[in-house]
Amino acid sequence: MSAAAPGESDDAQFSVRSQLRALADTWRALADVRLGIFAVETRRAGTAFATVLACAVAAACVLAASWVLVVGYALWWAIARGTEPVVAVGGALLVNVVVAMLLVSTARSASHRIGFAHTRQALQGPRSAT
Repeated sequence: MSAAAPGESDDAQFSVRSQLRALADTWRALADVRLGIFAVETRRAGTAFATVLACAVAAACVLAASWVLVVGYALWWAIARGTEPVVAVGGALLVNVVVAMLLVSTARSASHRIGFAHTRQALQGPRSAT
């Protein structure tokens, strides 16, 4: 038996306990629903990311094949016009190295501009005015 407070019956305590249990069950059910929604959204985002990544890889392969065709045609054209094959291949190699250096330089400068300022600010918290 539980000790009832003065002026409070066992039925009132039971009613309050059952209401608290019902409230806790409701909160638990809401949390389960939200976690389920988060799981579905995460799964969808993962699927979309995998699709984007696969398309990006396919596009990169197509671009690489196109570049090889352009360089091959340039070599064929240069050799057909009387350029020595060694000179034509050396020129193609030089062009490829220059393009690669430009792309690496562009990628490095772009990576330095990524600052994630809002994320850094959110992690630091509010600043106090002193």
